[in-house]
Parts: sequence; C-alpha cells; structure tokens
Amino acid sequence: MKDKSFLSNRSIESNLIHGGILRSQFNETSEAIFLTSGYVYNSPEEAEARFKGESEGYIYSRYSNPNITMLENKLSIMEGSEAVRLTSSGMAAVFASLFTNVQSGDHIVAADALFGSSLYILKDLFPKYNIEVTLVRATDMDAWESAIKENTKLFFF
Repeated sequence: MKDKSFLSNRSIESNLIHGGILRSQFNETSEAIFLTSGYVYNSPEEAEARFKGESEGYIYSRYSNPNITMLENKLSIMEGSEAVRLTSSGMAAVFASLFTNVQSGDHIVAADALFGSSLYILKDLFPKYNIEVTLVRATDMDAWESAIKENTKLFFF
C-alpha cells in the first residue's frame, strides 16, 4: 500500500476495517472474494509486460491476487510497516528472506541447530549459488564472532 496518508486521522480499529481494501467497479462495502486463478490481458503486449514485471497488474493467483494484496495491506496497517509480503509457506518466507539479502560471493553465519529445511537451504542450496555458509553453535558467542568475514552479509539463528 503506497499511500497511507488517509490512515493518520483514524483509530487502528477504523484503519483495519476501512484501510487497504481494493474496491472493484461494483463498489462493495467489504472485501470481495476473488476466486479466479487467471487474469485477462487486453493485448499480448500487455500480458508480456505484466509477466516481465514492466506493468502493474495480476498475472496468476499463485503469485498474487486482490485478496492477498488486501491482506498484505491490512497487516501493513497493523504493523505500521512500509510493506508486507505474504508467502505460501513458512519455508518460502525463510528462503525469500535469506536469498533476497545475499548474492554470489557473500557469506552467511548461521546457527547449526536449525529446522531441517533451513539447514538444507544453507548447506545444500546456497553453495550452488556460490554463497558460503558457516554454521556455529548458537550459544557460543566467540564462535559467532570468529566466523565473521569481510564478505559476511547475514546472520541467521
């Protein structure tokens, strides 16, 4: 939700009821439920621009849809955050949080006692992208400090 100026003069309760709603051309009073998985494009060029991320709009409900956008807007209002991004699972959120903050050649220091899927991402997946990971005992502060390198970009515990 880009413009939140309308929220400033309302209580949190009013903001949660009225804020973040995407109204359709029918001007419904509450959030509509969108049961579609696909969307219409006015031309092949419009479809191409949306899929390339060059044009705003929905492309497929797996990626996003008006209901997801409205929930993200409501959560953003609740948290007072600039933006919120929902994912389909906790591991999708973990992966996105980690992967979007590092690039090839970076280093991560992480606790060695993590959920198995998190360890898989760190130990098996990231090395394929030339992202180095050092695992340390979570309670050993000296190990955390010793593991820091010039290219360390992220700590995960």
